[in-house]
Amino acid sequence: MAGSGQIPGQYNIVIEGKYDTFDHQIPVEQFIECLEDNVPDKVSVVRLGDVFADGDQAIELARAMDRRANDLEYQSPTVQFVVEGSFHRRGKTYDLRYNDELYPLQGSSAHSSTKKEGDWLVAPF
Repeated sequence: MAGSGQIPGQYNIVIEGKYDTFDHQIPVEQFIECLEDNVPDKVSVVRLGDVFADGDQAIELARAMDRRANDLEYQSPTVQFVVEGSFHRRGKTYDLRYNDELYPLQGSSAHSSTKKEGDWLVAPF
């Protein structure tokens, strides 16, 4: 059975330190490369806040995620995005507060995210 923050077949977006994360941790840049080839069965992706602060890299990530959505649904890996900061609801979407700035999670596949617990969102591939 999957633990909290570790649902297979979906993106799990968790606040750092709130849930158990996988030993296999990679930065977003490496995850984008994995999306082009093969995503590990269980992986924690770190430094998402830095990607949002960059802007261009966030767009690159969203495009790579969209391109591989169908393949990931079939493979059904367990992917965690481990973020620093906190979530804030804005209408039907969530923002990430990171370094005193708000970054919309919309457009990074988290636009249809569902809050599971206080510090855990899930989003379909």
